[in-house]
Amino acid sequence: MVVIILNVMCLGLTLCYGFPSEARPSRPSAIVNNTLVSGKTSRLPSAPHVMVDQFLGIPYAKSPPRRFEPPEDEYSFASPWDASYYRPSCFQYFANSEFEAIFNDPPLPESEDCLYLNIFTPSVASSEALPVLFWIHGGSFALGSARIPEYDGSSFAANQGIVVVTINYRTNVFGFPGSTDIPFERRNIGLLDQRKALSWVNDNIRAFGGDPSKITIFGESAGAWSVKQLLIHPPSPPQFRAAILQSQAFGPLTDNQESWNTSARALGCTDLNSSSSTLGCVTKAPAQSVRAVLHDQGLGFTPVVDNATNGPMFRDAVEENLVAQLPILIGTNANEGSILASVIPPSEVLLGGIFANDTDAMRLARSAYPINATDMELRSLITTDYTYTCTTSAIAHAAASNRQNVWRYYFNASFSNNQPIPRAGAFHTSEIPLVWLSESMQKAWGNFAKDPEVGPGWPAIGTSENDLRVF
Repeated sequence: MVVIILNVMCLGLTLCYGFPSEARPSRPSAIVNNTLVSGKTSRLPSAPHVMVDQFLGIPYAKSPPRRFEPPEDEYSFASPWDASYYRPSCFQYFANSEFEAIFNDPPLPESEDCLYLNIFTPSVASSEALPVLFWIHGGSFALGSARIPEYDGSSFAANQGIVVVTINYRTNVFGFPGSTDIPFERRNIGLLDQRKALSWVNDNIRAFGGDPSKITIFGESAGAWSVKQLLIHPPSPPQFRAAILQSQAFGPLTDNQESWNTSARALGCTDLNSSSSTLGCVTKAPAQSVRAVLHDQGLGFTPVVDNATNGPMFRDAVEENLVAQLPILIGTNANEGSILASVIPPSEVLLGGIFANDTDAMRLARSAYPINATDMELRSLITTDYTYTCTTSAIAHAAASNRQNVWRYYFNASFSNNQPIPRAGAFHTSEIPLVWLSESMQKAWGNFAKDPEVGPGWPAIGTSENDLRVF
């Protein structure tokens, strides 16, 4: 479904750069840690005279990783390394069949051997190293992959003269296990994967024409949430100079320990002498069996607050002088909640959770929405406002108060031929194809990556009455 939506949307755009095609038989190469990495080239219909080198499936850490262990350095790998094709996605979990139809059709190959990244770079060598966009995919920390067609960076490379990196990282129980026998600081394995990939890019991107001092990190949904945490807990020394947050969300994190215990019971790993034996049992269980338990039991696993890779709240972090003072581009979509409503509690429960069951506050909040709205419509509206729009506004203004240059956008475009459900509008994730393929949004993102101090092309927050760009 994602591929279909993307193709139809692209055909409907008048300013669409298009998909790449194979270009020439010769293969580009780069040297990484004394290893020859051999990629392939492609050409875009919109830029027939510009070829793009693609280096796909490069290991940024030892892979397959040890299950429930942080990523380890991959100092060497087979030479020459064939980087002409994508490697498998990490194991994914879909909350329901509707989500799977939207985000996994056709299904992607999955494996624990998944710690790979992809690099897209202009074929013609530049006299100067190029800016870099480092992409962290979304997916509620349950799903996602760097290999889906939406994240092909060839158009950015060809039309903006930018090096693009996309990464896999472990999600769900494989990325965020809840065992109490795993040291607390090592439970956010998926976030540690992201940091390992970013470190690898800093060390090696020059071999692909990129400038490690000009890296902009960007992500959508859980990827944008991850970008936020990198701002709150930046590596030392800094490994990026700017950040883009698309549809960054606020939401309660799951109880990983409860989900862990449920999965251990389902795998027959609880009738043992100790919890460490339970960890060992789950560690040895076949990956497909672990994945099946997630689907059968409906188990969620998300980052824990360890105050090293996650936490505190952004505004609190600003007050504590934790946040890196770097330029930010941030925004949301008009109808973020529309495709999420089916997995969200009823509106009364939703409002009760937001307002701690304060009936007066709940009644006042309900009065802000149409009186004849269905409960599904209310779920969508409340989720859009509370989880995305209000949170983004708070982050943007907190960052601006932190003496950061902040630019804000609002995505309100919808296309009748790409709606995954009726009247979805500018739904969650719907901006992604336009960021990666359309001239207008791609140029704005490219401008920001090239010079974050100048910005994407409209006034920064607080510098003009027209400081919100609507796409």
